[in-house]
Amino acid sequence: MIASPLASYSAAIANILRLPGTNNFWLNDGYGSTATMDGGSYSNCSDPHQPGVDVVTDYLKAVGVKPNCEPNAYYLLNNYNPAYVGNGTLAPTVNGPFTIPPTSKKHISDTLNAAKISWAYFGEGWNDYLIDPNRATNPAGFLYCNICNPFQYLVSTMTSEQQRETHIHDTTDFYNDIANGELPAVSIVKPNALNDGHPASSKLDLFESFTHKIIDELKKNKDLWATTAVFVTFDEGGGYWDSGYIQPVDFFGDGPRIPMIVVSPYSRGGRVIHTYQDHVSLNKFIERNWRLSPISVRSRDNLPNPETASDNPYVPINRPAIGDLFDMFTFEEGESH
Repeated sequence: MIASPLASYSAAIANILRLPGTNNFWLNDGYGSTATMDGGSYSNCSDPHQPGVDVVTDYLKAVGVKPNCEPNAYYLLNNYNPAYVGNGTLAPTVNGPFTIPPTSKKHISDTLNAAKISWAYFGEGWNDYLIDPNRATNPAGFLYCNICNPFQYLVSTMTSEQQRETHIHDTTDFYNDIANGELPAVSIVKPNALNDGHPASSKLDLFESFTHKIIDELKKNKDLWATTAVFVTFDEGGGYWDSGYIQPVDFFGDGPRIPMIVVSPYSRGGRVIHTYQDHVSLNKFIERNWRLSPISVRSRDNLPNPETASDNPYVPINRPAIGDLFDMFTFEEGESH
């Protein structure tokens, strides 16, 4: 997520030099003070004079990777609330002081809209949140995860009533769509805070049950199931150390491995795919399946599919590179679903 280059964020630029005595904490990081906003939540990584930027860019130069930072843009480093609440209005007093400005950056939703491909985001608890987004007056709405909905940050989605009502729904609508055989071509489903399996706030078996229900409901509709692929993934690994290779794909790098399971009549099944993938691989899958162009000239979906040596299938020899997930399926060449 790239924030608008506003001068008011100059006090919140991170110092990404390592904090002495730690291995992964920065000198100036985190949300910081609500009074001074000095936590270091943004980075203008195109400017080598910003604290710590030259250290990262020197490393990337040494390994042959471009930082890929847009000039004079401030990149958000932490979880900030979206600028919009459910009805499309700006409400920073409701969201709190840590609110990202509206973003007009092109998004996968814009690509899908331009190609007239149906899509929707189904967030569990959206209907409660839509009534009242204030956690103090509407605890039920608080279970909905506003920072998990990427479309809620976007000018193109949130300032249009037609776009909001067409593309953002509750999971109750998702189950109705399955029953009616009218599921959007690209459907993103997010459980609420109790069911998402998030460390410390949920349990993994609740997320498993949530996923199991979706797959069971899909299988009941044989026509729908015949052309459906379910990607089950996580947003993080719980903070545990991982010995796996992490690619320096750009200035912000990548993170530890997380699980992802593909369930589909077309998935190969019973095997582990070692191709280096990334969350952006989901965008690459959408773009390849519907023959769409990358989102922008700078986005990670421009990266090639990995080429690997036989002795280590996980490490791309043409880095930076991320897969498009097609090697998890038995699609015929040129076949779309």
